[in-house]
Amino acid sequence: MNTFLFAWNPNRWDWTDLEESIDQLETVGYVERRWSCGNSKSIKKGDRVFLIRLGKEPRGIMGSGYAKSSYYVAPHWDGTEGKTTNYIDIEFDILINPNENSLFDKESLESVDINGVQQWFPQQSGISIKQEIIENLESNWFNFIKENKYIKNSFVSNDVVTKIKETFREGKSKDITQTRYERNPEARKRCLKHYGFLCKVCEFNFEHHFGEVGQGFIHVHHINQISDIGKEYEVDPIKDLIPVCPNCHAMIHSKRPAFTIEEIKEIRKTTYNNV
Repeated sequence: MNTFLFAWNPNRWDWTDLEESIDQLETVGYVERRWSCGNSKSIKKGDRVFLIRLGKEPRGIMGSGYAKSSYYVAPHWDGTEGKTTNYIDIEFDILINPNENSLFDKESLESVDINGVQQWFPQQSGISIKQEIIENLESNWFNFIKENKYIKNSFVSNDVVTKIKETFREGKSKDITQTRYERNPEARKRCLKHYGFLCKVCEFNFEHHFGEVGQGFIHVHHINQISDIGKEYEVDPIKDLIPVCPNCHAMIHSKRPAFTIEEIKEIRKTTYNNV
C-alpha cells in the first residue's frame, strides 16, 4: 500500500457540501467523494490518502482515507467542455471542518518531516508521500485527531505505529434510524493482511475472476455476531474475523443464530455431493 497527498484549494473550488459530507461521515461512519488526482496514474484501490487544504489560512491536513478505485478519466471538474482529468474515488475516515476546527498545520507537518523531504503544499493532487516519513505521519496524525476528539466512532487503533495493538474495539451501538453496530476498519485490514482475499468457505477470489475491478474485494465475517453481543468489545482480527465472499456471507446469516463457517462448508459440501 502506498500513500498519496491530495489537495483542496478553496480559492479554486468551493466545497459547498463539506458540512454535509462531515455529517454523513459522523452519522454513517464513512463518506465517499470523487477527487481529481492530477497527472498521477499509479494510485491503486486500497492506497492510503491524506487531504490537505491549500490557499487561504487555515492550511494543513484536514482529512484521511483510502482509495476506493484506481484512476479513471472523466469530464473536468471546472466544467470546460471537452476537457477531462484523472480521478479516483476516496472513502474518507476523517474530515475536519476548517471553519470550526484546527487542522494538522505547517508546524505539525514539520515535526513529522524534520529533514524537509516532502512537498506538503503542492499545486495538484496525487503526489506520493515519501516512504521514510509515513510512519511518523500516521502516528502524529492519529494522536492529533484523538487529542482533538475528531474521532467520533470506534476507530481506536493506529495500524502503522511500531507497537501494534492486537485487538480492536468494535460494536459500539449508534442510534440512527435503526441500531447500527460499527465495524473497525483497522481490524478488517489486519484480518485481510493475515488471511488474504480468498473466501474461506468456497475459495472464490474476485481478482482472479474479474481482474483489477475485483482487486481487494471481499467481505469480512464476524465469527461472533456483533448485534448478538450488543455492546462494545475487543476484537482479535485473526481469531474473530474471517474473509468470505458476499454469497457465502449471505448464506451464513440466512438463519439466526448464524451458521458457523464449519456448518456452512458442510452444507455446501453435502449439496455438491448430491447434485
